[in-house]
Amino acid sequence: MNEKSERPRQSKTVREPSDSTSSPQASATTFWSELKRRKVMRVAVVYAIVAWLVIQIAATTFPKLLIPGWAVSLVIMCVILGFPISVVLAWAFELTPDGIKTTKVARVDHPELHKDASVQRKRNWLAYAIGAAAPTVIFSILTIFVYVRSGGEPQISDEDKSIAVLPLENMSPDPENAFFADGVQEDILTNLSKIKELLVISRSSTLQYRNPERNLKQIGEELGVRYLVEGSVRRVATQVLVTAQLIDTQTDGHIWAESYNRELDDIFAIQAEVAKQIAGQLKAALSPEEIEKIDRRPTENQEAYDYYVKARWMPPYWGERGEENIALMEKAILLDPEFAEAWASLAIQYIFRWNLITKGNDPELQVKAHNALKEAERLGPDLPDIPFAKSFFAFLEQHDHETSRRHLMEAMAIDLNFPSARGILGWRCRLMGQLDEAQFHLHAANRIDPFDTRLATRLLVVYVAREMWDKARVLSQNYLGRTDDDKKWRALLASTEYVQNGNRQAYIAAVGTIPGYIDDPDLKARTALADRDFPNALKILEESDTGGSIDLINAGGFSLDLNLNLVASLIWFELENEGKWLIEAEKAKAHFEKKIEDPLVDPVDWSKLTICYALESERDKMESAIAKVRELTSSAYWKYIAQATCETHIAIAYLVLGDHDKAIETLEAASQLESPTFLNRELDLWFIFDRLRGNPRFDPLLYRE
Repeated sequence: MNEKSERPRQSKTVREPSDSTSSPQASATTFWSELKRRKVMRVAVVYAIVAWLVIQIAATTFPKLLIPGWAVSLVIMCVILGFPISVVLAWAFELTPDGIKTTKVARVDHPELHKDASVQRKRNWLAYAIGAAAPTVIFSILTIFVYVRSGGEPQISDEDKSIAVLPLENMSPDPENAFFADGVQEDILTNLSKIKELLVISRSSTLQYRNPERNLKQIGEELGVRYLVEGSVRRVATQVLVTAQLIDTQTDGHIWAESYNRELDDIFAIQAEVAKQIAGQLKAALSPEEIEKIDRRPTENQEAYDYYVKARWMPPYWGERGEENIALMEKAILLDPEFAEAWASLAIQYIFRWNLITKGNDPELQVKAHNALKEAERLGPDLPDIPFAKSFFAFLEQHDHETSRRHLMEAMAIDLNFPSARGILGWRCRLMGQLDEAQFHLHAANRIDPFDTRLATRLLVVYVAREMWDKARVLSQNYLGRTDDDKKWRALLASTEYVQNGNRQAYIAAVGTIPGYIDDPDLKARTALADRDFPNALKILEESDTGGSIDLINAGGFSLDLNLNLVASLIWFELENEGKWLIEAEKAKAHFEKKIEDPLVDPVDWSKLTICYALESERDKMESAIAKVRELTSSAYWKYIAQATCETHIAIAYLVLGDHDKAIETLEAASQLESPTFLNRELDLWFIFDRLRGNPRFDPLLYRE
């Protein structure tokens, strides 16, 4: 008790300042000495070093952990604010044998502290600990906070790993190098598509976004992706500069950017590096096999590659410039005979032209196609291009859906996202009547190529064939105003409604309200025929291209369509004007007899010819043509897609001859076939079947739901 009462007097004696410290200079010296004694300077230096390290770690790791960019700024701000707090703590507290106490109390209780070397060492370590711990604790707390706020483990979902590569801006002085910029875009996209974890949008759906003044968030929404890649390409002589940046469309933030200024020969390495960098940013795991595919150089000859790229982006192989396309690919192969991808592409182009242009009448071209395919297989047996090319040979040359499908599956087993393979596979399944599998593949293809209206139309066909009316309706509505072909999608929507509900008058009214209807002879003819307005229909047909055809339902797949001359002949037949119907029938017959000369003849052409023979009362020829039709449609290739349509044409032929029983018998058999044709809706629209209405065997076919 006495010791405690005497302490205030001792502390008072200790704290009395001497007169020597009263000058400003002495006060400054004393303050500096006190800073050093209290280890404040050590804390400040250690804090600054550790704070710098923490900021560097945050700036480097946060993007890779997908922690938002603002979190780095928050760390910097908090670390800066923590500095004066640490300095104040170092000034205000000291380590004593009794623990950490305020400096004021420590100096009273333990005046010997500054003389004890062991205590000084402990105080030094405490200063280091305070300086290092403060920013580290701040960093850890903020990291945990942001981690929790971001929803747990910072990992991108499969949905978020969706990306589109926008057209790269051509910065080259020569505008002719635009094809090169397109090629770089496609190759980056192709490399990304080799990474299984990524969903990559097809180039055909990104082409419309060439305008550099674009709203990236809106583009992301339209394409259904979270991330976009944009950049530019500048090619001058043997130098190339490629810039690329990765953008998060949800935050409009730039996640990653890089520039590559290298020799032109390094272009493949640049494209591979870009893909791998992006995969890293999106935390997409790369297998050794994927890395090997990405790093592969298709050719060492840059000029050959230029020709290959130019040919790749020309119109389709079967278009007007198909020969020019082939010439470019042949130049690529001449410069590099070891260019496997070019050989495979050339093989596809040859077999397409052999089938679609020469109609199988050019055996030399067929041989060239097979030779090109053999070279491609020899040079790149493990490439997906080989089974992809084989799928076309099986389909176009052998009429073998199943083998074509198998080759497409092989291509996708090598590269799941091989361009076009999934969409073509979906259509092959559709042609075989495998509608569930067709829907699966076409839906996936539509997801990665949302602006390919041909793919979308094929998916619609499957929805309609499976009577998935809501999906069909939503799909059609999604494309209204989305493409330049708005009229087509409104017609498809009207047809879908009709196929579902069978309201012919509502269908006629819906088609009549389509914008541009008044200037569209096809739409006007469709409604005139459905409404039995024969004078107007004949007028429209006379003004139309006689080489065309017309169908009354533009949905559901292979609708019942007829040559315009044949339609006109049937109208005159209804009007009982024999002279006129024979004139039109003769024109139609000449057209189809020429078509059946082709080795790859379509059985539907034969079935239409049966109607021509019936109109000219040539029953023997008609029966002979019917036998040919049934021979052709018995094959697996034609059975699902053509048999019901052909039988309906045959029923019309019997109807023209007045053999109603045979016509109904044929229709009854056709209604039992597995087919994409909605026979009851066709029978209601086509005027020729009005002759059978009221027949107790026919009406159940007409009104079947």
